[in-house]
Formats: sequence, C-alpha cells, structure tokens
Amino acid sequence: MMAGNSLFDLRQLEAYAAVISTGSVTGAAKVIGKSQPVVTRLIQDLEADVGFPLFARHGRRITPTQNGSLFYREVERLLADAHRTRQRAADLSHRQIGSVALAATATMAASIVPRALKGLRDQGYAPKEIVLRSQTSEEVIQSVAARQADIGIASLPLDHPALEVQWIAEASCVCVLHEDDPLAALDVIDLSALAGRPIITLLNPYRVLGRISAALHDIEPESVIRTNSSTTALNMVSAGLGVAILEPVSPIGQRFANTVVRPLSVSIPYYWGIVTPVGLPESPIIQPLVEALITASQMDMPGFRIRDVRETESILKNIFTAPE
Repeated sequence: MMAGNSLFDLRQLEAYAAVISTGSVTGAAKVIGKSQPVVTRLIQDLEADVGFPLFARHGRRITPTQNGSLFYREVERLLADAHRTRQRAADLSHRQIGSVALAATATMAASIVPRALKGLRDQGYAPKEIVLRSQTSEEVIQSVAARQADIGIASLPLDHPALEVQWIAEASCVCVLHEDDPLAALDVIDLSALAGRPIITLLNPYRVLGRISAALHDIEPESVIRTNSSTTALNMVSAGLGVAILEPVSPIGQRFANTVVRPLSVSIPYYWGIVTPVGLPESPIIQPLVEALITASQMDMPGFRIRDVRETESILKNIFTAPE
C-alpha cells in the first residue's frame, strides 16, 4: 500500500502506460527500451504501491482490471504533465519559446485552431511543441483551470473561478442541407419548412441544444438524430440522412462535400470564448495565440459579433431562453 505522501515513480508509470498502450509486456519493453523482466518488476512494484492489481493475467495475455483502467486516466494526465514540465525546463534553459498546450472542443480544434496556428506561424512564432487536446467544453474548462492547458477555446458557459475569460463571440446557428435538397435553393430557411423532415442536431441540453430545442418546439419532424459531434452531423447531411441545425463554426469553418449552409429565419445564438488560467505567468506565446484565435474566429458567420467579456453574466442569464 502506498504510504502517506509518497510520490509515484515515473518509471513505473511509464512502464504501466506502455503496457496499456501496446497490450503486452513484450511490446512495452520495446517501446520504453527496457527488458521484459524490468517492465514486469516495475508493474509489480506499482501494484504494490497502489494496493490493487492493475492487470488480470490469462496465461501470456494480460488485460487491465476495472481499477487499472480507471487509474490509467490519471496516469495519462500525470505523464503528460511530466513531459510538459521537462519541455518547459528545456525552454527556460535555452531561453526559447517552447511548448504551448491548448484545450479545444472538437468543433474548434477542427476549424478555428488550425487557422490560428497557421496565422501564428505566418507572424514568425514557432513553438517547439504544440499540444492540442480535443475535449468537451466541460473538459476544456477543467483542463485550463487545472493548468494542464495554457489556453482553451470552447462554447459558453465558461464560468469558473480559476479561469480568466479573454474574449467572447456570438453567431447564429445555421441550417445545413444536402445540395440536392429543394430547400437549398432558398437564401434563408424558415423553421416551419423543416416540419415532417428528418432533423439532425446536437446533444448536451446545457449548451447549444437547449436553444435549438426551444426554437424547434412547435416543429414536428419526421425523426430526430442527435449526436455529440458536429462533424458527424455534417457527414450525415452529406450522406442524405436529413437536415441539420448546428452551431455555425463547423459548417462554415469546414466545407463538407454535397452540403450547403443557409442562415435561419430566426436567430439561435451560439456563444464561444477563449480562456486562460487566472494568475499564471504568461509565456510569450500566449497573447499572440489569443489574438490569432480571435482572428481565426472571424469567419463569415450569420449574426457574428464580438461580445464584451463584462457581459458574461448577462449572457449566462439569457443563454437558455427561447429565441424570439
């Protein structure tokens, strides 16, 4: 059993993560450059430290136990932080702009972030390492608050005492149709035109889905497909499975084959923002990256406008109200 405040041995954690990743002690030994007996001993010592078995043995096969799988999530974060600490130390030693860690929702990671990183490079900023974690909005908040990421970009709400909101924007949700859909000939889509049709939309009632659902309250669709991924929804439209009501960043930032994007006759607001940890001394790369993310966000989206961060509280009060 692990004593008191004893720290984990990183060699043990690295061996454990390697076994999980490769599925075998043999594979792990090759990955980390140690012999199989050494890897086996490191795993045994780690199991003795944590006080529970990490793997179930079935002859030569090993599989993670339930506790082992749960523990791996924590180990993955610890090893990522350890790697980042090593990189920061090297940066300080060589007085370089070194690594930067971003946390972003899948929507932002696939559209705004690549544009921002390209803009950053064009300005002459070249971090030695960029780490981009694609996460849910809730996970982005936690990653930045825990200082596992230097900067985050996600949909509102972003309120957390450990975060500083750098910037907020608003744009209107859009309708995405297959290019052969008769409605694609229209410049603006009225929600009433979607009655009796299969509709594709997003999960998470505490964010944009709440506003989309309120707008569609009086519309009776043929069927509804809900997904937690805008990219998946766009692929479904491309395959002819229905009409999607989505946040505007993905459809406009990523052009999908066989689809067209149209504004809606009613405004369904979508809010997103950029956050950094409170009180953390900034790397020289952070402010240029914030500015690059802001520039990359300003695509041709209906209803786009920059909101004052001092309006955050009033935005949150109205974030789930039905559109007018």
